[in-house]
Amino acid sequence: MKDSWGAIKEKLFQLGCNKKIDLNPGCSEAEIDALEQHVGVALPADLKEFLSVHNGQFFRGLGLFFESQFLSTSDIAQRWDSWRELDEEYMNEDCADYMQSNPDGYIKPLYTNKSWIPLTFDWAGNHMGIDFDPDTKGVPGQIIAFGRDEDTKLLIAENFSDYISKFILALDTASWRGDRFRGEFNTLSSF
Repeated sequence: MKDSWGAIKEKLFQLGCNKKIDLNPGCSEAEIDALEQHVGVALPADLKEFLSVHNGQFFRGLGLFFESQFLSTSDIAQRWDSWRELDEEYMNEDCADYMQSNPDGYIKPLYTNKSWIPLTFDWAGNHMGIDFDPDTKGVPGQIIAFGRDEDTKLLIAENFSDYISKFILALDTASWRGDRFRGEFNTLSSF
């Protein structure tokens, strides 16, 4: 993952926005352990290594993942907690007719799931994160899009390493204009 960070930083430098992304220093093993204890799952080794290099972004920075903030360990816990404040059973039952998975059968068609761990935040209640409770065709650890505006939960990558590889490729076609990225990260869902 250190090589992946090197590639990301090089591309951000080429785009001229590396300083505006405002990355945090890496986290400690204790911070990872605390997050795993808090959310009740063991995080994949590649994500732990990624966070150990840069533990998310300062919230005053621009979103690393095309306008979505890369969350720190404490921010992941905080966003996960905010979803737990909802009445999960009621919300999943109330929204059942609207929830879907793309592709079908990979992500449980729920409004919220305690086994979805947010990694990004778009300032409107939506996330890209890890799914540890996939539907019948999915795999634990797959990366999905979910959140307030995401009636159709979208499969983005089979695992975290694949997600980062696809993000690095997406940066090849991205541009930086004024104060934001121009690019398509949502195209990463095609397998």
